[in-house]
Amino acid sequence: MSEELLQRDLVKNPEKIGDWNFYNIGATTIKSLKEHNIIRNINYGTKIEKKKVDGLITEGDKVIAVIENKKPSKFRTKKQKQKALKQEIKVAQKLTKILIVTDTMETIWINALNGETIKDEKGNDLNYVFNPKDENIIEIINKINNSISKTNSTLKPIELINPTELAKQIWQDIWIVSGATPENCLYTFIELFIFKYLSDLEILKGTYSFYDLVDMYKKNTDEDILEQYAKIIRPKIKELFKENPIDRTTIINGTIFVSKNQKAVRGYSTVFKKVLFRFRDYKKLENIDYEFKSRLFESFMKQSISKKNWGQFFTPLKVVKAIVEMTDVKEGDKICDPACGVGKFPLEIVANNLDRFYKVRNKKIEAKIEISGFDKGFDAEEQKTIILAKANMLIYFSDMIKKYPDLTQEFSDLFNKSFILKTNSILGTLVDNVTEEYDWILTNPPYVTTGSSNLKEEIIKSGLEDHYKINAVGVEGLFMEWIIRALKKNGKAFIIIPDGILNRIHDWNLRKFIRDECFIDGIISLPTKTFFTNIKKTYILAITKKNKSSDIQNVPVFSYLVNNIGESLDIHRFENPDKNDLNEAVNLFNQFKGAKKSFKTNSPRCKVIPIKYFKPDNSWIIDILWTKEEKIKLGIIEEENKVNIIDFASLLNETANNLKGFEQEIKLLEQEKDIKFKEVKIPEIFNITLGSAKYNHKYFSTHKGKYPVYSGQTKNNGEIARIDSYEYNKEGLTWTIDGYAGRVFYRNGKFSLTCHGGLLTIKNEFKNKLDYDFLKYLLDNELPNHSVGEGNKRLKKTHIEKISIKIPADKNKDFDLDKQKEIADKYKKIEQIKEQLKKDYERMINSEVQIVEK
Repeated sequence: MSEELLQRDLVKNPEKIGDWNFYNIGATTIKSLKEHNIIRNINYGTKIEKKKVDGLITEGDKVIAVIENKKPSKFRTKKQKQKALKQEIKVAQKLTKILIVTDTMETIWINALNGETIKDEKGNDLNYVFNPKDENIIEIINKINNSISKTNSTLKPIELINPTELAKQIWQDIWIVSGATPENCLYTFIELFIFKYLSDLEILKGTYSFYDLVDMYKKNTDEDILEQYAKIIRPKIKELFKENPIDRTTIINGTIFVSKNQKAVRGYSTVFKKVLFRFRDYKKLENIDYEFKSRLFESFMKQSISKKNWGQFFTPLKVVKAIVEMTDVKEGDKICDPACGVGKFPLEIVANNLDRFYKVRNKKIEAKIEISGFDKGFDAEEQKTIILAKANMLIYFSDMIKKYPDLTQEFSDLFNKSFILKTNSILGTLVDNVTEEYDWILTNPPYVTTGSSNLKEEIIKSGLEDHYKINAVGVEGLFMEWIIRALKKNGKAFIIIPDGILNRIHDWNLRKFIRDECFIDGIISLPTKTFFTNIKKTYILAITKKNKSSDIQNVPVFSYLVNNIGESLDIHRFENPDKNDLNEAVNLFNQFKGAKKSFKTNSPRCKVIPIKYFKPDNSWIIDILWTKEEKIKLGIIEEENKVNIIDFASLLNETANNLKGFEQEIKLLEQEKDIKFKEVKIPEIFNITLGSAKYNHKYFSTHKGKYPVYSGQTKNNGEIARIDSYEYNKEGLTWTIDGYAGRVFYRNGKFSLTCHGGLLTIKNEFKNKLDYDFLKYLLDNELPNHSVGEGNKRLKKTHIEKISIKIPADKNKDFDLDKQKEIADKYKKIEQIKEQLKKDYERMINSEVQIVEK
C-alpha cells in the first residue's frame, strides 16, 4: 500500500487540471497506482510495476501523460537530458502516448509511442513549459493527443470545419418538402446541428446520441426514429440547456419536424432521415470555423424573398464587424443590444476574444464582460430570434464547450442571462426604465412609424412618460431615448439609424436631446439597400454620453460616405471583398478618435465637420456636404438612382409615411387664437436704406472679389455678383424693389445692394425686443400685397413707409419676443417640410426602375 497516496488523500481527492486528475507524487510505484485504480488494473510487467513516476495526468483510469520532474542542476546538458528521457520512456510507453520531462523552466515533450521529441507545426521542438496551473495546458495536451502517432511526432494544425454547404443542402431538403420560410429552415438546421455537435463532443451519449439514433434505422421505421427524437432526445437537450424560467426560451425551437406541442410531425420522417444521413456523412463537428459561426444566418437569408420581411431587422455581418472594430471593449464593461435580433453585435465582440473575456475556474464560468441582448419581435415568428441568439451563442462558444463538456448547466445559465425575450409588454425592451447601466450599446433598432402610437399609449398607461419625454417620431425615436438614458456617463453607443432621425422636422427635439446629453463622435453614411431588400437610407451614429448635460462639445465630428460594403447590394448579395469602403471608414475613425482636433485625411469619402453644423433645427444629413460632382466621382449618385420593383414600392411607401407624419406635424402648428398683437408702421421699428445705382455689370467686371452683391432677383438667394469690397457689415432684411417686388431675405455679414433692393435694420431701441426670423417670415408674406404697377411691379421706399404690420405683444402691450420666436419656428418647420417633400418627389421621379435586374 502506498503511504503517499493515503497520507495526502490522493485516492479520493486528487489535484485537478480542469476535469483531469493530477498526481504530483514520486514515492508511489506503478503497482500501487494500479491497486488503487488510479491506472488500469492490468499486468505491466514486474520491472515496470516496481518503477515510480513523479507525476501522472489521468481521466478516469486512462493515463493522459506521465511526468518526470528534474532539478535544474541535473537538466542542463544534452547528456543529462538524454539520461532523463531514457529513465522514463519505457514506463511511459506502457502507460500513455505522452511523456513530459521538466525542471519547471524548460520542458521536453516526448512521443512515448516512438521516443521522438514532439515538434510544433513549424517542425521545431515544442517549446512550451509544463505548468499544471496554466489555463492553456489542457489545450496543448489535447492538441498533442490528436496529432501524434507511432509514425508522427509533429503537431497538426487544427482542421476547421465550415458546414455552410451542408447548411444549404439541408435548407433545400427541408424547403422542398415543407415550403417553410428560410428562418424556420434555419431554426431546424441549427437544432439538428446542435444535436450532432453535442454528440460529437460526447455531451449526448448512449440512447441520446446522434450515432445511436442513426444506428436505430437498421431495425426501426422512419416514423419510430422521429418519435424517438421528439420524445426522448429533444427533452434531454432541453434538460442539459434549461429554459429561462422568465421567457421560456432555450437553444432549440425548430418546428418543422416537431410540432409546437412537442410531438413528432410524422409526415416529415423521410426528410428527417435524409437530413440525419447528411450530417452522418459529414465530418465531426468539433472545430468550427469562425466564418461559419458568423455567416450562418446570412446563408439562409439569401435563399428566399422572405428576407423582405426580415431584412430591416438583421444587420449585414460586414456592417456589424465594422462597428465592432470601432469599439475598445475592456474587461469589466457591460455591453447591450436592446434590439438584438440573432445577437450578432455582442457575439462578434466575444468572437475573437473568447479566451480573454471568459475563463473557467473551479467548474464555474467567470465572465470578464457582461453582454445583454433583448428583443421582442413584431410578430410570433420574429420572437424566435432570441432562441436563435442563444443557439448562436452556443456555436460561438463551441471551442470553450469542447474544453468543458460537463458544464452544460453553467453555459445554459450564461446563455439565458445574456439573451432575454421581453414578453410582459408590447413595449418589449422599452418597458424597462434603465438609467446609466451600460458602457457600450451597439444596436440596429427597428425603424417603423406605423404602430408607434400604440407604444406611446402603452408608455402612458405604464407610467413611463417621464422616461420618454421627447415625443420623437417612430419606434426608432423611442429606442434613441432609451439608449441615451441607459448609457453610463462616458459610455459609448453605435446605433444604426434611418435618415429621418437626422433630418425629420418633427424630430428636432430628439436631435436636441442627443446634443444635450451626448457628444457626437461620428456619422457614417451607408448606401441605400445596405439591408436585405430594403431601400431605406441609413447611417451609423457614434455618440458618447456626457458627464454633465452642461458639458460643451468643442471637437469636430467624423463623417464618411460608404458606397460599397463588400457585397453586391442586390438580391444575390455576391461577395466583393475588393470593394468595401467600411474598411477605410473603420481605420480612419480609429485614427480620428485618438486625435480629434488634429486629425486629417486625404480620403475623398471622409470629412471632419465642425460641431456647429449639428444644430437641432438643422438637417444632420452629412451627404449634402459633398458636391454633386464629388458624389458622381465616388459613384454614389448613379448607384442610388437604380432600384428594382420592390425597392420602388418601398420608396413610395416611405414617402407616404412621410406625408402622414407631415400632416400630423402641420396640424400641431395651428395658430393659437388668443394671441394679442401690437400694430406698428415699418418706419417705427426699422431703419430703411436703399441700395446704390453704382453697382452694375460694368462695375462687377472691374471689381471681382469675394463679397456678395444682392439685387432684385430672387434666384440664387438674390445674389447677382461678388466684388472686392462691401458697403454693409450688419444683420438685416433686404427686400426686392421691382421684378418679384416685396420678396424678403435675411442677411448677416458683409455685403452690398444694387438700386433694385432695400435694407431694413431693427432700430437700436428694439434690438432686444424683435426677432429677425419672425419679421422675415412676416414681411415676406405681407410686402408682396403692397406692390404696385402692372407686369413689372414695384415696391419703393415710399410704399414701405406706409405699411403697417402686426407683431405679438404681451398683456402690457410690449413686444412678446418669445412668441415671435415660437411663430418663427413654425414657419421654419413648414419650409423644411416643403424642402423634404421636394426631395422625396425628386427622388421618386429620378429613380431608374429596373424591371429585370442585371
